[in-house]
Amino acid sequence: MKKRPFKERYPTLRSFIKGDGKCKYIGDRYIEGTNIYDRREWRGVADTAYDFGWWLATWVKMGAFVAKNPVRIARAFWRYRWLSSYLVAPHMVDKWIAGDRGLMLRCDRHALNAMISDSVDILWKMIRADRKLGETKWTAKTIPFDYTLPRHIMLGFPGYDSVNINQQCAFMLPLMIKQMGAYYIDQSVSVGIPQDMCTLPLTEVGVAVEHEYPDLGNCWLCTNNPCDANMMDNAVMYRELSDNGRKAVHAFVTPLMYDDPTTKELAVHELCEAIRFLEEQLGEKFNWDAFAEGLERVNQVTREELERWDIYATTNTIGMNGVCQGFFRIYFYQQSANKYFDKESAKILKLFYKGVKSGINTVPYARHRAVMWSCGSTYNCQVAAWLYNCWGIAPIINMDSLTGHNLVDTSDREEMLSDVADWYCRTPMRTHTVGGNRHILQVFETARKFNCDMIVMYDDIGCKGMAGCQGLIEEEFRRHSDEFHICWLPHALMDYRTVPPAEARKAVNDYMRTVLGEEPLDPTLEVFDDDAGW
Repeated sequence: MKKRPFKERYPTLRSFIKGDGKCKYIGDRYIEGTNIYDRREWRGVADTAYDFGWWLATWVKMGAFVAKNPVRIARAFWRYRWLSSYLVAPHMVDKWIAGDRGLMLRCDRHALNAMISDSVDILWKMIRADRKLGETKWTAKTIPFDYTLPRHIMLGFPGYDSVNINQQCAFMLPLMIKQMGAYYIDQSVSVGIPQDMCTLPLTEVGVAVEHEYPDLGNCWLCTNNPCDANMMDNAVMYRELSDNGRKAVHAFVTPLMYDDPTTKELAVHELCEAIRFLEEQLGEKFNWDAFAEGLERVNQVTREELERWDIYATTNTIGMNGVCQGFFRIYFYQQSANKYFDKESAKILKLFYKGVKSGINTVPYARHRAVMWSCGSTYNCQVAAWLYNCWGIAPIINMDSLTGHNLVDTSDREEMLSDVADWYCRTPMRTHTVGGNRHILQVFETARKFNCDMIVMYDDIGCKGMAGCQGLIEEEFRRHSDEFHICWLPHALMDYRTVPPAEARKAVNDYMRTVLGEEPLDPTLEVFDDDAGW
């Protein structure tokens, strides 16, 4: 790759000090064949210093994590291959905030601080309670939940911890090291599971096949979320997470047709059954007062999120980029209220209002405002930042950002249960990809609401549910072609080998050049080889 000379990148002293300019030449920083920087991104004096401070803070958090119990954590690293992925978290962050400047950099860094702090906290809770590393007083007090099953009901058991065990041990891996998801997929296929199914449950099963889930608590809550494919792994997951039936298991089932009034009663019943199960297993009554208090904190963060959506829809103060915005919302949805999200959400909202008051345009080079729809990739999640840096496509909102955001009425117990049941039904991917075609087609309504002129449609080639809707979606796209530019973005969710990131970028490049006749803002990002990168 040809490297641009310094004077071409920064023609004036001001451009160097400010770190501004339409073209940031981000591709020049990649080590050849990778998406790994050979040096940190120069964002100008002020922003580089700000970003570097947060980068150091990330390493401090990771160091503090190891310092809690170096021997126990060293044993965990020796036992669990997936844990090594977290060592490259700072690099993951660099990819997520590529091109960020000013207000957006600050908002994204606060969002990432909540996610990193919470992840470090959860990893420690898992390791300190893991029987495989030696039973402790926390072992029986840490309850494993399935991925996409929010932990809100644990607010009613304030003396206990809970973790979304598949999220930390499986889902997160390709976000940091794309090859890691592929490794566990191969382990699933090695025991006879078909490779052409959704790669998320394949990765989860691969961790189980390798016996790499920590042994936590005396029970396990599983779920049918987000879709039927996720239930194909139940037998393997049951054997691993129930210790071959020695632990009690409860299937927390939520109705697919979640907005059908006739299913609401079923959703509330399932919620009550899950609470009853936990009461029996923990030997403790559900604390309704603590539950309501925790939900009020959830409501506060949700209100702040809704205010941010109003700003997205009506201004160009897009305070968080498409990557950080989506993951911040998904993290909060599953983790419920805690000190990290409570604190950072309030700070982010203040920054948003500061930007609006000052008339700050955080996407000054945007040619298009886009909504990102359907289930996005994990190994190529940073593509949302790439869209803006390379082509000036500013992702305003994405589908999973719209995951369960209803406010819970805590003044009446029956209403509270009904609202929480609704929250449990509207998980990531579930909200707009299953439960009826009308949910998928809300993409057009959403694009109008957020004043978007473009739709970037993720195409997970392993998702049988969405593949079955392909014809319907294509037909609707043709009907709306005079209103929106519509671009498909292919991926394979967790397996980078099936649809490499370069292939996904090529699909966008071809569309932008041949259909819209546009040239890239940053030519160094249009075509590059990142096959050997993370």
